[in-house]
Amino acid sequence: MTRYAAAVPDVAVVGGGIIGAACAYELARAGARITLIERDELAAGASGRNQGWFVLPEDRVLEPMARATLPEYLDVATSAAFPVWIDPEPVGHLLVALESDDAPRAQPALASAAAQGVSIRSLDAAELHEVEPAISPNAMAGWLLNQGHRLDPAALTVALALAAKALGADIRHHLRVRAFIGEGDAVRGVMTDDGPIDADTVVIAAGPSSTSLLDPIGIDMQVSGARGWIVRVSSSTASLRHLIEHAGWRDSPERLAAVERPSAARVAADAMPQAEVGALIHLHPDGTVLIGSSRGAWITPEPEDPSVPRRLLAAAIRLVPSLAETRVLSTWWGIRPITPDERPVVGSVRDGLVVATGHGSEGIILGAGTAKLVTSIVMGDPPPFDPTPFDPFRFEEA
Repeated sequence: MTRYAAAVPDVAVVGGGIIGAACAYELARAGARITLIERDELAAGASGRNQGWFVLPEDRVLEPMARATLPEYLDVATSAAFPVWIDPEPVGHLLVALESDDAPRAQPALASAAAQGVSIRSLDAAELHEVEPAISPNAMAGWLLNQGHRLDPAALTVALALAAKALGADIRHHLRVRAFIGEGDAVRGVMTDDGPIDADTVVIAAGPSSTSLLDPIGIDMQVSGARGWIVRVSSSTASLRHLIEHAGWRDSPERLAAVERPSAARVAADAMPQAEVGALIHLHPDGTVLIGSSRGAWITPEPEDPSVPRRLLAAAIRLVPSLAETRVLSTWWGIRPITPDERPVVGSVRDGLVVATGHGSEGIILGAGTAKLVTSIVMGDPPPFDPTPFDPFRFEEA
């Protein structure tokens, strides 16, 4: 069991997504007195609007943070007072090559998974269709990775917050933070629409909204937003057995360019890069199918590129043709906080002020691990893994 310092601080956690809820829970477990503040409802942003699956990240630097996460989720889901769906065992992550250049583009992901100890089975076309009969007959090859847990991200976020509440945390939702309360350069709480909330430490875990809180006090985290879409469709005529992904799309140059913060001139000229889409598909317990994913620049309150759901469906049908027979049940989007190196910023930025944001599309994958690092910082304990790659000031130093 983790041992924490004897001091018991008052901590205000700003943000009720997966990162904020996980931080509130881990800090409450350490004995801190917690106030979790969310301007909307819990899991209102991308934490409740994402693919809902756990695989090890391709970036090896993120592996320790991810490995610290899954056991916590399984424990919280098991003990929650309401059903929280998460696969107890891996269901398998199937990468599929539809074109000849998909195989070389898949190699970075395969090499990373192998280096992390994930067993991989290479499949020719015939073996691929035995493993997953619903895959397009035009598919050339595939790789089955022994990893992948599907989960309900919104339910998990709420379960973490309620677990923190059971340990004494005060959960305050529909409450907006307006400013920091300070003593000199030190932060000693936040001012909300209901008045001040005093705290020894404030943890900012507000996703892409973190920048609007930090900018007024001169802290630039180099965090921008990327919009991601999800489409949910009715049951397919063929049951899907695995997490299915079109190989290589996450490594495409187009995907990375799609989230670059465009210049004012490009926005004015309506010359922003088009959102990049790729087929990520999995079956929910209720029989519906969730289809993602996309990444595009976030400039306006409403979607810059409303064609994304149509393009996602086209990519998914190309991979699993039977999806053409389904009905579209819903679509939604969320804004993900992105840093220039696509690694989160987690650390102390001022006396009494800790940030935990910039997780991109891997907030679910890194949530509990982030919370363990934040808790070590707040409680003055040794970090659970090397915190250097997540230094909030690393871009300034570069």
